[in-house]
Amino acid sequence: MTTAEQSKVIWLTTSPRFKNKKPIDYLFERLDLLYPKRWRDQFESPGQMESWRQCWGEELDEQGITFEEVKQGLKRCITMYDWPPSFPEFIKACRPSIDYERAFLEAVEQMRLRDNSKDRWSNPAIYWAAVKLGSDLKNNPYQSIKVRWKEALDKTIEEVRSGIFPSTIPPRLTALPSPGRSSVSQEEAKKRFAEIHEILSRKVVGKTEGGGA
Repeated sequence: MTTAEQSKVIWLTTSPRFKNKKPIDYLFERLDLLYPKRWRDQFESPGQMESWRQCWGEELDEQGITFEEVKQGLKRCITMYDWPPSFPEFIKACRPSIDYERAFLEAVEQMRLRDNSKDRWSNPAIYWAAVKLGSDLKNNPYQSIKVRWKEALDKTIEEVRSGIFPSTIPPRLTALPSPGRSSVSQEEAKKRFAEIHEILSRKVVGKTEGGGA
C-alpha cells in the first residue's frame, strides 16, 4: 500500500484500520471524550446523532480531510474551543491559517537544531518546504525569499495531504566522514543517499507508476 493510500480516509465507510468501524464514529467518540456531556447533550435524539455523522462524514470526504489532520485538529480544539465546535470551527482546527513568516522562522531555527537531532516541527510540510529551498533558506532574509517560500510551503502542504510526502519527519542521517576516513562502507553510503533520493523523488515516481495521471 502506498503512502497516499494509507493517508486516504473515507469517513462513512467501515475500515479494518478502525477495527471495522466507520472513521466518523471514531471522531464522534473523541469529541464526546473531549467535551463530556456537552457533546451528547446537543443532540435531542439518536436520529440527530445519525444526521450529524452523515453530514460531517460527507463534508470531510468532500474536503479531503485526512486522519492525521483530524488528529491534529482534535488537539487544537482543546485550546481553541470551550464548547463543542461547529463544522467550520472544526475545519479551522484541522487546517489552521498559515503564518508564512512564522513558519519560515521555524524552518530556519529547526534546520539549525537538526544538526544535533534536536529539531521539533509543528507541521511536516514546513520541514519538506525547508528541504526544497535547501541552503537558500538560511542564506536569505524572509523578505527576499518570501514568494518562493510561500510557493514551496503551499505545495508541500498539498503533497503531505495527498501522501506524496510522508506526514512524519525522517530521522536525521549522520553526516558521512571525508573520503578515505570513513568507517561507513560504500554500500551503506549508497543506501543512505538512496533513501533521501527516494523521498524527494516520490512524486515523480508516483506519476510514472500512475501513467502520468
